[in-house]
Amino acid sequence: MISFEIISDEKYNILSWNPIHKILKTEWNTPIDMDEELYRTVVVTHLETTEKYAPTRMLVDTQNAYYNVVPETQDWINQKFVKIVDKINLEKMAWIVSEDFFAQVSFDQVMDDATEAAPFKMKHFTNNEEALEWLLIE
Repeated sequence: MISFEIISDEKYNILSWNPIHKILKTEWNTPIDMDEELYRTVVVTHLETTEKYAPTRMLVDTQNAYYNVVPETQDWINQKFVKIVDKINLEKMAWIVSEDFFAQVSFDQVMDDATEAAPFKMKHFTNNEEALEWLLIE
């Protein structure tokens, strides 16, 4: 198993980096009753880190993401994320799905729009091991 160095350990989002494989791992821990402005602040930090590290692969763990992203924020995230993805040439994103159906649907809507605008390979998983295995395949 490959190792990750934690680069940001916040209450709602833990970001880890593997420089050998250029994988940025994100663990979302968002409560269902999270404030919208706070959520956007967390997203901005995540996007800035993504741009700074310029990963070619991302592992997004939303198993503990319960916040339902409203449509306006989905659009806002999509606009910002697509620009960064275009700039860094992201190749693959492995997505570990949330147990909360509504939170997962809102994440899926953001990512569906992003993959249409800046195509990269994306696949959903239910565990870390399978997700990493897929990310490491060339």
